[in-house]
Amino acid sequence: MLLPLTGNYDVKGGNFVNPASFVYVPGNFECRQEEFEASRHFDEMAPRIGEGRFPVWTELVEQAQAMSLPEQLRSADPYPLKCLLGFGMNYRMWPDSEGLLKSLKHLDLFVNIDLFMTDTCKYADIVLPACSSLERSELRCYAMSYAILTQPAIEPLYESRPDTDIIFALAKRLCPEDTLMVEGYEACIDWMLKPSGMTVEMLKAHPGGMFVPNPRIFPEHKYKKGAKTPSGKIEFKSKILEKYNEDPGLESLPVYTPPKYSKENTPELAEEYPLILNTGSRLPMFVHTRTYRLSWTKSLRPNHPSVDLNPQDAQALGIGQDDEVLLATQNDSIRVKANLTQMVQPGIIHMYHGHRDADVNRLFEGDYVDPISGFPGFKSALCKVEKVRGGEK
Repeated sequence: MLLPLTGNYDVKGGNFVNPASFVYVPGNFECRQEEFEASRHFDEMAPRIGEGRFPVWTELVEQAQAMSLPEQLRSADPYPLKCLLGFGMNYRMWPDSEGLLKSLKHLDLFVNIDLFMTDTCKYADIVLPACSSLERSELRCYAMSYAILTQPAIEPLYESRPDTDIIFALAKRLCPEDTLMVEGYEACIDWMLKPSGMTVEMLKAHPGGMFVPNPRIFPEHKYKKGAKTPSGKIEFKSKILEKYNEDPGLESLPVYTPPKYSKENTPELAEEYPLILNTGSRLPMFVHTRTYRLSWTKSLRPNHPSVDLNPQDAQALGIGQDDEVLLATQNDSIRVKANLTQMVQPGIIHMYHGHRDADVNRLFEGDYVDPISGFPGFKSALCKVEKVRGGEK
């Protein structure tokens, strides 16, 4: 709000808006990605997962809300889900991760595609091996009006395939009437790139990438021609949220709403669980939940699961570096080691997610989510940390 109030929105030197070209990245060329993704309007299809539960998300984002997947699997409302095809699906990304695993049992068929035999793959009926980015092509663009169709360094090893090969092979069987999908990956890239003047053949002739022909130059103050809001203007009071004003957490003006579990809303619970649990943050030497298994990256931090505490909190709790502690919420608890660091504020606990031996996301309720976006409250759970005494189980 401060940006438009001070005249610094969509101007050079301020917050200049450069629209995306491909996969949410600006490249200064026209692309028909959105038309490709949505061959039919959502009104012509069955309700999206989470549509009734998160109406604001549904109005603003042309996707389902995956946080409602476990609920729909269990309830079959508004329709049953019988088959699930996952690309690198990681069940530990969900709150109440163990609850999601139980929900997957309602499926008739679960297929997961990944580079490795992950813990999630072990629950799948069929596992398809995906190849790495070194073994496949990928269209990418950059804000300096540059585009590249990467070329594989080696052929896919063993039985692995690019994700796109799997998608288009399925398309030939599931929707043979879709002539564009049947033509395959490169034909679809050509279709999306047609307004730009680029083609797959042209990009292949420039294996190191190329500058976009006739790049688009975007003016300042584009919102003056109509912002993507119901009023066509920059809104300080959201007209979309205004429709749901009676629901808590959906106020049309930006007011602070305390989390469902907090000192403000649940003071008695906060007495027993006085600390705030923050999970999902990135550790600089790891990529999401993947590379902490590599010997050289895990050597940068002890491989055992650990929770970050401010030394001030640790001292008050009688906890020292590498002490074994119990990290608990009202839902569950895990045993981890204590890591004392000034990187977290007093009163805050940080635990990185995805560790096989201590899955922190199981400490959250499955429906502990933001009412607007549906995203889980991984930054705002109440918790406590206790030192494990000798002989305790």
